[in-house]
Amino acid sequence: MRDMFLHFIPKHDWENKYHGTYKDLISRVNWLQHRFSGYRQILITDDDPACVDAVLRVEMVKGALVEYSFYPQIVKRLKQRVPRAWVAVRSINLEPLQHFDNTQRFDNIVWFPQCGLLWMLYGMARLLKKDIETKCYSDAVLSINEWENRVYWNQLPGKASIEWLPYRCPDHLLPQNSIPFEKRKIIACLPTSNKNRKSWDLVIRFQKFAKLMRLEGSQYEFVITGKVQDWGLPKCSDVCYTGFIDNLNDFMGSCRAVAILSPLGYGFKTTIADAFAAGAHVIVHPKLIRRSPKIVQPFLIPFDPEDSAGALLLIDAIEQNQKGSELHGELCNRADAVMNEYFGKKL
Repeated sequence: MRDMFLHFIPKHDWENKYHGTYKDLISRVNWLQHRFSGYRQILITDDDPACVDAVLRVEMVKGALVEYSFYPQIVKRLKQRVPRAWVAVRSINLEPLQHFDNTQRFDNIVWFPQCGLLWMLYGMARLLKKDIETKCYSDAVLSINEWENRVYWNQLPGKASIEWLPYRCPDHLLPQNSIPFEKRKIIACLPTSNKNRKSWDLVIRFQKFAKLMRLEGSQYEFVITGKVQDWGLPKCSDVCYTGFIDNLNDFMGSCRAVAILSPLGYGFKTTIADAFAAGAHVIVHPKLIRRSPKIVQPFLIPFDPEDSAGALLLIDAIEQNQKGSELHGELCNRADAVMNEYFGKKL
């Protein structure tokens, strides 16, 4: 009988091919499919351990990967049914704080909890509980950001080993028709289409950034992608709104730089790795740089649009040739090494 490897994937994330979570998991799917002849996907919608019981010949399972830390009961049932199997969990965010940002609602004056303060705090506590259970039941937590390992996962109780598994730009997003770097004129902001505290702050700061750069004489084209037209944003003639981008890989291959100017958000901004893979500069808020992986930090250009003093230095920086192209290869090599360590040598 073939040894089985089970891969538990949230159904919504697998079907939404434009979502960041799909970008993150598709490379692991490809790696595992090539490694295990008995590879099997189980699409899940909630933390229901019955999905483990439904798997035929579960006793033949040699290993399992559960995407994201929302499903500790599935992890627990796996360890009960197949105690010798190696079970790892992928983590992509510091979920309690991510929940805080995602549940904020804007009334044109201030942000406030969409469902009330107590309900928001309950949601944060519930996510913290899930993360603690995940670390207690699993053999390993493979986090997307080494900073979160230091400040969060390593501080939680539980037996699981903690490892940084970097995001890598998937092959289907690598540009096929890149414009030569010296001819690129676009500086882009790529927010999520969901209006929340993080995406709003990202866009507002980019508008300020574009206005500041125009005042300094910049001739670049400042572009905001995504469906943001109904957000009620302040008017800004310095930016162009493209709407949804069909061919994202070639768009990235036309960008001189990608700007991520909000300090909000956790995990790792997948746009950073995508931009480096496309040969573009990445301009990042200094606070976000400090939370980025150490090998990525030297390639990021720091800038805070609230501080206009550095605008001319920034213009000089993005005129220089991009130096982060090799980072794509480094992230891929690191991801392959971690996958081999946890799903190759251990199985």
